[in-house]
Amino acid sequence: MSGAGYDGGVIHPPANAQPQAAQAFRHFFQELREVYLERETLFTQIELALLCREHVLVVGPPGTAKSAIASAVLGRILDEKTGQPSLFAKQIAESTVQTDLIGPVDFKVLTETGRTEFLTEDGMLGATHAFLDEVFDGRDMLLRSVLNVLHERELKHGRRVTSGRIECAIMTSNRYLSEVLARSPELLLAFADRLSFISFVPKSFARSASRAAMLQRSAHGLRPDLRAQLSLQQLDVLQAAVERVVVSSVLLEAIELLTDELERALTAQVSKLPDYVPTKYFSQRSVVKALWALKAAVVRDQLYRHPERPLEATVEDLDALRWFFLLGGPPAEESEALLKVAVDPRERAQLEIVRIEQEAFDAALAKVRAELGSGPEREAATLGAAEELKKVEALTRGFQPGLVTTSAQQLRVKLVPGPRHADNRELLLGAARGLLASVEQRLARGPIEGTESRLGLPMFTALVEVTRLSGLVPELGSLRPTLIDATSRFLVQSLELMALNAESLSFDEAVSADGLLGAAHGLAEELAQVEELLALMAESHVALASHLRREEAGARQRAVTALRQRVASVFPGTRSRRDPLDALSADSRRLAQIEQALCRLDPSQRGLKQQLLQPLGFDYARSVLGTVPFERIDQLSRTVLSVAENLRREGLTPEPVFVECREVLETRVRDYVRNVSRELASVPPAPQAAISGEAYHFYRGDFSQQARDGEFSALLGLEGQLAFARAPSATFFLSEAVREAVARVDLAFVQTRLKFLRSWLTQLLTALPAPQTAQNRASADHIFDRLVRSRFPMLTLKEGELVRLKGVLGVLMAVPGEPGESARKLEGVLRGINEDFTNFSKQLLERRASL
Repeated sequence: MSGAGYDGGVIHPPANAQPQAAQAFRHFFQELREVYLERETLFTQIELALLCREHVLVVGPPGTAKSAIASAVLGRILDEKTGQPSLFAKQIAESTVQTDLIGPVDFKVLTETGRTEFLTEDGMLGATHAFLDEVFDGRDMLLRSVLNVLHERELKHGRRVTSGRIECAIMTSNRYLSEVLARSPELLLAFADRLSFISFVPKSFARSASRAAMLQRSAHGLRPDLRAQLSLQQLDVLQAAVERVVVSSVLLEAIELLTDELERALTAQVSKLPDYVPTKYFSQRSVVKALWALKAAVVRDQLYRHPERPLEATVEDLDALRWFFLLGGPPAEESEALLKVAVDPRERAQLEIVRIEQEAFDAALAKVRAELGSGPEREAATLGAAEELKKVEALTRGFQPGLVTTSAQQLRVKLVPGPRHADNRELLLGAARGLLASVEQRLARGPIEGTESRLGLPMFTALVEVTRLSGLVPELGSLRPTLIDATSRFLVQSLELMALNAESLSFDEAVSADGLLGAAHGLAEELAQVEELLALMAESHVALASHLRREEAGARQRAVTALRQRVASVFPGTRSRRDPLDALSADSRRLAQIEQALCRLDPSQRGLKQQLLQPLGFDYARSVLGTVPFERIDQLSRTVLSVAENLRREGLTPEPVFVECREVLETRVRDYVRNVSRELASVPPAPQAAISGEAYHFYRGDFSQQARDGEFSALLGLEGQLAFARAPSATFFLSEAVREAVARVDLAFVQTRLKFLRSWLTQLLTALPAPQTAQNRASADHIFDRLVRSRFPMLTLKEGELVRLKGVLGVLMAVPGEPGESARKLEGVLRGINEDFTNFSKQLLERRASL
């Protein structure tokens, strides 16, 4: 940059750059005003938009030179380097798509990586200025995306964000705002929130001289002759001036007051005119934009009216915010003239909006100007400095950590960034200084005072807030070192007391699990506040904070060790609950809570629950496996499954528990075998019972209750349930002696059954005539009916009792040694019973069929 100076990395424009840029700017727009008559408001809004890098929407009926003005402005702001405008122009239509505006898809990236990226240099982000004609002809979704891009000046696609150069866009439309509102109220709201300037260009001229001048030019074939020069670089100089404009706290308050008052005034108009919709959407975004519009107005005023004025906003500059907050249009006197001749109801409605909003703005501005003089008193009432002083005075009469916390928080909110008026700030600073002094006095007396309990969590919370306050308020910086020193001495004593309190639990026999849980939670909360306090202290006293962190780590470790030891002595305790599972579940939940609390203090404490719950799991398993009654071994198997699942659900590994309970299980099985073996009895059926069916009912009733065969198969099922606890080299979990005892009693059961069945069949065959003796069909049917009435065929054929017993013996035959040999012998007896019955029944059926 020729003639530019360089100082500390900042490039300064030449001394004559600002006057040259100002003159070029004035000539550029004065020439435009001479060509395009009665467009003063529109040019004012465009000037402000260019200066503060914002956007303009221009609406009005066709034939009002909207597009011509946009092109004449943006198309003639040239880049000194290229001699060309940096302009993206596009006529919007319903068929317009996003790539038409932001740039085409980069097909090279798409084909090579599969990612969708855009060549934004070819779209509106790649230019300094943009002209979008007939903007409301596009689809709503497209327009919303365009608005977001224009507002944020960047494009988000995937994880990539592309920044753009776009500064100012002028959008035009031949539609009235009422038409846009009827079509899409949300779309108009989006425009009102993101655009700083909206202007309405009426159909007619208010002054007859303007129409005469237009006709005169047309009659002589005169075309606009625009020769004034304005460059992007000159505009940059003026935009830099806008950034340097100073806006006092009083003016910032005025912007807020004006925004609130104008919003109330325009909302009141809505209740009077149902069809009226305010042009501006009042949001936090609009307040910030209003600030920059005010800064631009100061520079514009310097350019046109007061070249010697400093770049500092005044109350008089607030009037220029009408072009930001309101729908731009003809001045009041011209609006009245146009309303008299306007025929189109849309035109009249738009002019009426201009008039209503101008009147509301004038009233709101007058009210704000009147209120600005009472700003200090009004702010003082809002801040409540006197109440803050009363709170601090109360601390001198009786120290309350909770009051310190709330006072520090409220003072921080009120002092950062702080009041607009110095007197009000000084009052708050007096309260803050008094607060720090009260805290220091209490810290000097240590954590314990007289018979009071140790100052714990509430005091640490208060110290966090006071330390944060002293670090954020510059005026308190000189008091911070004294506060930090007093806090460090207090912390050393408090940390020692924390450790001692935890260690004292070892001497408190009355402490319960709930008490330990509460102690762990309380300690964790206190130390969390201490950590936050040390982080704040480290911002200005690094070495001291490091020393205190070592103190904190030592106290933490002592406390955790003491708590863990006391927890181990409390668990296991005496059980008052009747149900063992309820007891185990309660202990599991409580240990999980205590472990979680201790892990907040020290993550290495993970596993405490498993360690202390294991013995409790042993007690639970012994209690259940040793006491739950069962009548068959498969019932014991279900109990084993239930115990294992309950242990897993409580977070315990069942393998070591069942290994520990092996003897309990074996004892239960031995006792069971011993008891059921006493019940064995074989009473042969009487001859009449054998033939009448009573033998069947006895066999299926009381006899089956005594002869519980199949227990060895049930024992194998139990072994399957216990496979998880079996040693890697072992085939079975239970001892061989137990298996042999069950096998023997099972053999005894089967033997008893076979003895009864043999006796029953023998008496049945003795009582029935031989099939060969039947001389006719009637006698054969009589033998057949007596055989069926005995129920022996139903037992063996339909119910498959002999097949079932064969299966039981098949399992027992696999047992090595004498039990297996005995099973094979019984299998021979079973086979004999089956053959005798089969032969008899076969002969009877054949004889019956032959007669």
